[in-house]
Amino acid sequence: MAETQASKTSVDTGQQYLAAVYAKALLGATERAGNTEAVLEELEALLSEVFQQLPKLESTLTSPRVGQAEKLRLLELAIGSRVSRALLDFLKVLARRGRLDCLRAISRAARQQLNEIRGRVEVTLVTAEPLGEDSKRQAAERLQTALGQQIDLSTSVDPDLIGGAIVRVGDTIFDGSVINRLEQMRRTAHSKSAQKIRDELDRFATSN
Repeated sequence: MAETQASKTSVDTGQQYLAAVYAKALLGATERAGNTEAVLEELEALLSEVFQQLPKLESTLTSPRVGQAEKLRLLELAIGSRVSRALLDFLKVLARRGRLDCLRAISRAARQQLNEIRGRVEVTLVTAEPLGEDSKRQAAERLQTALGQQIDLSTSVDPDLIGGAIVRVGDTIFDGSVINRLEQMRRTAHSKSAQKIRDELDRFATSN
């Protein structure tokens, strides 16, 4: 049992390393072309929408039993018209190297690396029910205010949550009420800072 767990950990670590390497290569190529965000969004949509609708397509592309030629043919026929040439070429590189099974990990790593480059933090908001676009925008604004930096917000649904929300910032998980307290603390600090400036100006005015 311990050996099986150790083997799984080794595989996961190896896949994460490969994902980071390919993600860096993808970012480098798209940065030069000036289409990084567009390509990453395409990749994320491919994983969350196309593969969600066509799970057999994903299982075929990631199966070690399916040959390289068949995977390249499938990419061209089933995905070629759905994505840009830049992303299709990248997918073909992965197919030739037998690394399409790392695609989800590559997508996560690429987004994480891009956020680090741009000084953004990844935040996941978990709620009991799906959020509308207006609610997502308001949540993003509040979270950015509370955290004091730009965020990349993703949302997910957990029907077992009874009211409230859970916020995942990087590897840390907060109850939604913590964000409210952070927001209040930041507002209080801002208010105190503004008052301090006013006091300094008053002292300057009376001394002259």
